[in-house]
Amino acid sequence: MPTLNRFPLLGLWAREAARRIGYSAPDAEAIGHPDGLLYAIRANMRSVPAKAAENKARPRRHRGVDELTFGGDTLDVAYDDAGHVQGVVGGARPQTPRSYRTSIANKFPPGYLAAVSTAFQKVLRAYPPRTLDSKLANDIYDEWKRACAVGRRVDLDCLLDWCHRRTAGTGRKRQATAARPAVRRSSRSRASSRAAPPTSLLK
Repeated sequence: MPTLNRFPLLGLWAREAARRIGYSAPDAEAIGHPDGLLYAIRANMRSVPAKAAENKARPRRHRGVDELTFGGDTLDVAYDDAGHVQGVVGGARPQTPRSYRTSIANKFPPGYLAAVSTAFQKVLRAYPPRTLDSKLANDIYDEWKRACAVGRRVDLDCLLDWCHRRTAGTGRKRQATAARPAVRRSSRSRASSRAAPPTSLLK
């Protein structure tokens, strides 16, 4: 039963959601890393006593840092000379496609990155892209996180099975819709439904 920390899984999920929404692959990876990092920071803050958390001021936004709304959250980002996104969440080094590969992609056991990525893509394909750029993406993440949790980690085989069952249900619904015969009226019923001609024309 291979398991994985939630951080790289959320980073991959955010990456695939960003791709579904329409971001390029490099920008999606530069969004996936800070989105996962933002959740990790929040999880750590929850473990800090409430009083200490209140006294801790929000990090000051540096000059040149913008905000990107993604999945119902606000990410601190910057843009390089080519206009590509770079995450700057937590005041750490910029989160880029390279840092995504190091901190997210490389954390998966052999063979699981491609399998989970494909499974996520199939789940997300059931939703119109515009609906995913909202809290919905995080709500779906919460579903599979709870369903496959092993402590603070996630059972990867359980996750793949969850995705398969989710997409199989969607597939059956689509097949049923496609297989449902169209209601076609016969020429006789169509003719009988037409308005009768005026009596004067029948004389």
